[in-house]
Amino acid sequence: MEKKQTNNTSAKKGRTPKNIWMIVIIAAVVLLAAASAVLIYLFARDKEAPDGQNLNGASLVMENQKWKDFIYSVYDDGTATLTGYTGKDILVEIPAEIKGYTVNTIGLGCFNQEEESLMEEIVLPDTIKRFEAHSFGNAKNLKRITIPEGTKEIELGTFVYCSKLEEVNIPDTVTVIGEGAFSYCRALKEIELPPALETVGDSAFFMCTALEQIEIPDGVKSIEESAFEGCAALEQIDMPDTVEHIGANTFNLCESLTEIRIPEGVTAIEEATFNNCLNLKKVTFPTHLESIGTAAFYYCESLNAITLPDTLKSIGESAFCHCISLTEIEMPESVETLGISVFADCTALKKAKLSKALTSIPNSTFAKCTNLREIELPRGLREIGVYAFVGCTRITELTIPEGVTLLDAYAFSGMEKLTSITVPDTVDTIGEGILAYTDQATVRCNKNSKIAEYCSVNEIAVSIID
Repeated sequence: MEKKQTNNTSAKKGRTPKNIWMIVIIAAVVLLAAASAVLIYLFARDKEAPDGQNLNGASLVMENQKWKDFIYSVYDDGTATLTGYTGKDILVEIPAEIKGYTVNTIGLGCFNQEEESLMEEIVLPDTIKRFEAHSFGNAKNLKRITIPEGTKEIELGTFVYCSKLEEVNIPDTVTVIGEGAFSYCRALKEIELPPALETVGDSAFFMCTALEQIEIPDGVKSIEESAFEGCAALEQIDMPDTVEHIGANTFNLCESLTEIRIPEGVTAIEEATFNNCLNLKKVTFPTHLESIGTAAFYYCESLNAITLPDTLKSIGESAFCHCISLTEIEMPESVETLGISVFADCTALKKAKLSKALTSIPNSTFAKCTNLREIELPRGLREIGVYAFVGCTRITELTIPEGVTLLDAYAFSGMEKLTSITVPDTVDTIGEGILAYTDQATVRCNKNSKIAEYCSVNEIAVSIID
């Protein structure tokens, strides 16, 4: 009998074990933490006005001026930008005017002090209309702030690393929350977003580990990459149907999230969008969804049922890998392509109905689905990939459809209870070890077929059906 060693599928692409994934994730978070302040500063400089001008085009008159504990620059339009703060006060009140100049901007890195800041609260005048990037970044003791009316954008990294920030009041005029605006605000439990908001930027609330719930207002069109990644306490998020785009990794590592409704405007679920949402039980998909990306629901260990819309065309690599509570999958007939390892390690999966439009079952698609008992392969199938059914220990019979030409290496290895597999004459390419460690299996085939020859060479039992 064929005894080729079954390789560990978790070493293959798309089948990475949890400990390796977690090491990668932790390493990435550490690197992000170390590099983010530098990156934010560099990106911020690119967004600022040309040297010697403010964003209104006014020319610089004086810079590095000192007034009390504030450092500022003045422009020929009569405005001043605060560029630094040297004080040690717990309550800091920003002046509306300095020496006749209207203070309207908090400048780049203004409150990013090298020494430990004592500042817990900032009172801003109504004259403030803009915060340049990283304005309050690294103000580690800041607890509360009210952003003045008239502000339109919370810019890149404005409150990054404000690790004790608990209360932020955002005015109705804000339309954009920029990249990394509240990243690493680990004490922030709740925040009310303004009704005029249109965009939640990349990593806007990245690693806000205390954030418990948030409501996205009507009118928001885009939630960018990693916007809520690492919000481990987030239990509920409500998104309106105006949302058309949810970026990659948006809810990655949101371990407390239990239910999600994906807005009707969304047609693609991006890479790792809900990766490692360990307690996610229910997902409502939009009716016009076309694609589910790589690792979109990877390691969603509590997800027990899914209903996919009949507009879905593709499911990416490892999209539902290690969804260990998922018991059944019914794939709509619209699905044309699968990535590798789509349902690998779904150890509770008992029944799978595949789309008739599929021509390939890629590598490791059902690897280690140890409870899978019932599966019907589509008639249009042409290829079955490496390790496609490895370790499916409960399947007893399998019929390969007419038209299949490729059975790749170890495709059915480790199927311990497989007693009968019917293989058509159309199969002309057979990989090594396709039935390794399936001692009870008998291959039903025609006498002069390629598979009959293969079985003879590898001492596999054959039942001729000519």
